[in-house]
Amino acid sequence: MSSAEVPSVGDLLAERYRLEELLGGANGHRQLWRGVDVLLHRSVAVVLRSPGGEAAAPTMTAAVAASRTHVDSMVDVYDAVDEDRFAYVVREWVNGSSLRGVLEQQTLESAHALELVASVADAVAALHDGGVTHADLQPGSILLSEDDRVMVTEPRNEPGNTQVEDVRALGATLYACLTGAWPRVVPAENTGLPDAATDEWGRVLDAAKVVPGVPARLSQLTADLLDHSQTPPSAAELAVELRRLSETGGADPAPAQATSVLGAINLGSLNLGRRLSGDAAAPPLGMKRLAVVAAVVAAVIFAGVVGSAIVFGGGDDPAGAEDQITGEDTGGDASEEGESDVAAPTEAEITEADIRVVDPPDGDRDQGEGVEAVIDGNASTGWSTNTYYNDPGFGNLKPGMGILIDLGEAMEVASVRVQMTSAGATVGLLAGDEDPGDSSEGDQAIVDDFTELAPPVADADTNIELQAGGQSARYIVVWVTELPASSGGFKLTISDINVFVR
Repeated sequence: MSSAEVPSVGDLLAERYRLEELLGGANGHRQLWRGVDVLLHRSVAVVLRSPGGEAAAPTMTAAVAASRTHVDSMVDVYDAVDEDRFAYVVREWVNGSSLRGVLEQQTLESAHALELVASVADAVAALHDGGVTHADLQPGSILLSEDDRVMVTEPRNEPGNTQVEDVRALGATLYACLTGAWPRVVPAENTGLPDAATDEWGRVLDAAKVVPGVPARLSQLTADLLDHSQTPPSAAELAVELRRLSETGGADPAPAQATSVLGAINLGSLNLGRRLSGDAAAPPLGMKRLAVVAAVVAAVIFAGVVGSAIVFGGGDDPAGAEDQITGEDTGGDASEEGESDVAAPTEAEITEADIRVVDPPDGDRDQGEGVEAVIDGNASTGWSTNTYYNDPGFGNLKPGMGILIDLGEAMEVASVRVQMTSAGATVGLLAGDEDPGDSSEGDQAIVDDFTELAPPVADADTNIELQAGGQSARYIVVWVTELPASSGGFKLTISDINVFVR
């Protein structure tokens, strides 16, 4: 944002909200301000984005939905204004800490983690009922107030984000509460936490393997929520299950009847995808006061990690404590029985020279530009196919398209992470020993001769991790055979690809 486009300190918005202090996002399209409502004489948080107009429409829609969510665990939204050059949302000012600030110091006990995430799930369920998604669920967007409330900041409602992704982010938040680390299978900005530990195939370690004492039932539920091959429950259903488990500290009071915890959730007459209302058998929606969490917040504030009047919101908040408490290594001794001595996978270094588009006949080979954006680490950029019509299988014109990656030498491929801007594609992995050439004939040879490295995932989420099982390959292809619907046709944008090898 330039000074010519957006307000600055001391400016009065809507003749009412005076900007006092810029807290985050000084050089971005989204800024967080501390402000004052001069009419009601109270502090407010102002989330300012540029530009306004059409680009801000999802933000405005989300603000309206948030203002109508009458749950204790959602911050109150007071106002939303679009001035075309910029738009802003005015919300409740919260004194306290972000969840991130707490988790940088210590993890939470199982029962308290369950109650906290259940409160967050209440807010998410209310948003989903209102037809919007949050799109920024992570420890920095969850606030713990000085008066013992758990509160979720205003939603972003980013285009392409789905309710399923919000629920997976709830699972990632639960994992972070238990372990103090963030699982990268759920992308998020500025979590402030270290990446979750993974096994030799790049899969996130179960919480119980990272922190001894986490109940097996709770650890399995968290793993299921992070598993992209499983369909998660709605946010409302998840809130019910989390509170049920919290009564026993995360252990299941009854024997499990299913391998997957998600498959064992029994919600009776609950309407799928909707919040419980007036159900005497269920805990009321909203936040339960969390005495232990409040004590942790008080300790953090007392220690000087956060001031008594600091507010954090979304991914733009300050990093919190400069010093992090480093606990003992709880990952276990590799020499113990059952542990593998195979080296953990690392991310392969890929350059622009190592990738190209595969477009077999009857492709016109005019879609190769911009493919380098899938390795730039920026989720806002990417490579896109053309728009095809009549059929999601590239209009029945060709068997598919893909992105070829040269690893430089044969390596054991653990997994490949693919991030897309919309769900619904069919994506798999192919592998071969040599590149037959950047030509129409060469691309056809890839289709004919390369073998399957990972089976295709149909109707894929926007973020998937394809497991290659340690097979050796030098050349791999992220291979797309069906496109998601887009603007009357079918089109896909891949924003990021990460390859993990041993």
